Amino acid sequence: MTINGQLIAESRKRKRISQRELSQNMPTSREAIAKYETNARPVPKELKPFFAHSLDDAHFILEMSNDITGGATIPYLDGEKVEHHYASLTFLAIKELREAKEHLKEINISKPLPFMAEHEVDHIKRTIRELLDSIAASQTLVIDLMQHFDLSYVNEVKQWKSSLMARGYLKRRNL
Repeated sequence: MTINGQLIAESRKRKRISQRELSQNMPTSREAIAKYETNARPVPKELKPFFAHSLDDAHFILEMSNDITGGATIPYLDGEKVEHHYASLTFLAIKELREAKEHLKEINISKPLPFMAEHEVDHIKRTIRELLDSIAASQTLVIDLMQHFDLSYVNEVKQWKSSLMARGYLKRRNL
């Protein structure tokens, strides 16, 4: 899905804010937001970061990232087999983390790629997919917890990234 009026309207309603309230935090009018939401006018590219910050909606931000990268982002798990209850999502995240951990234990990265057998390369690829599964499950749990406790996605992620930088895991340019 591309960033369009429908996505803006869904995010705004999910955050329980009016078009007027949204416009007060953006360099655009309530009338313009109404036109964007009905797709009477396309959403200008330069306003998308303002929408992301003003809406402070993880789903919108993930969809925006997905749009920018052509789908190369970690998804929010919303399929029929995912139960969005704290205990269920916690169980899923732990299960996926355990599976990734087991794959990591068996991985052999001591050989250069040209010297690896096909089954060793396949195992590395499976391990990567297991790690991605664990990231998706964990991210979904984080987003649902933030929504449940009405925490700001933007603020929490910024604080977390600052803590990563303080611990030497990120360079300043990544903030």
